[in-house]
Amino acid sequence: MKITPKLNLQQLAFIVSEQLHKRGIQATLVGGAVVTIYSDNEYQSRDLDFISPHEHKDITNAMSEIGFERHGKNFVHKDTNYTVEFPSGPIGIGNESPVKGEAELKTKLGTLQILSPTQCVMDRLAWFYHYSDRQCLDQALAVAKKHKIKFDKIKKWSEKEGAIDRYELFIKRLKELS
Repeated sequence: MKITPKLNLQQLAFIVSEQLHKRGIQATLVGGAVVTIYSDNEYQSRDLDFISPHEHKDITNAMSEIGFERHGKNFVHKDTNYTVEFPSGPIGIGNESPVKGEAELKTKLGTLQILSPTQCVMDRLAWFYHYSDRQCLDQALAVAKKHKIKFDKIKKWSEKEGAIDRYELFIKRLKELS
């Protein structure tokens, strides 16, 4: 599939993921783009963040083959306003690291390694717990109301993060949305 201005973030994620896969590069989608996908665009990210253990040189070569150019830490493409970034790894959620993405999405565009909905909620809650980021709380709620979430896992993790009071606020807000 060709990169065009009409592509949505999820379509672009699959194109990038497939290109990396073709070059033997393993990468997992993390961050706000995962929220965009799991919230059915209720939250709109403007970039894709992939964590990969591979060399940046190999990633840069793979990305250039599909028209991306490196500008600082971002990869940009003339036919899309979305940017792609490869933050250094490993994947971490709050104080828990390393973490392996537990989900894989498959479409006609290919396969996308991604955080699971539960991991996505935990990732957003980590920002709420440690930085009081209310937007991330709202993002966690947006994903939790649309997907089956492992609340026992999130509760145990929240206890380890020292944020059980904020977890209880999350649960209270989620019940208010139901």
